[in-house]
Amino acid sequence: MDKERKQSFDWVPAQMPGVAALMRARRAKDGDAHVNECWKRGVVLKEAGWFFAREGALAVGTPDPSWTQWPELEGVPGANTGALLMLRNPEV
Repeated sequence: MDKERKQSFDWVPAQMPGVAALMRARRAKDGDAHVNECWKRGVVLKEAGWFFAREGALAVGTPDPSWTQWPELEGVPGANTGALLMLRNPEV
């Protein structure tokens, strides 16, 4: 390819409304700069442990391996069907 095309994630709010709501809440709690940094590092740069979101069959980001295992939810019907947003906590 001659040019590197910038990928658009404009579809996320419409296709992952639960995740979009969770992101708004995290922006209110931790600030836009922190959420933007998590998005950049976990989605754009594909660094593990910064940002991972899942809703239904869609997922974006690169989870930390420890984020994807919840033994306490094994065998619970429907436990993995809701919206999920995991971000690195801001440094104090």
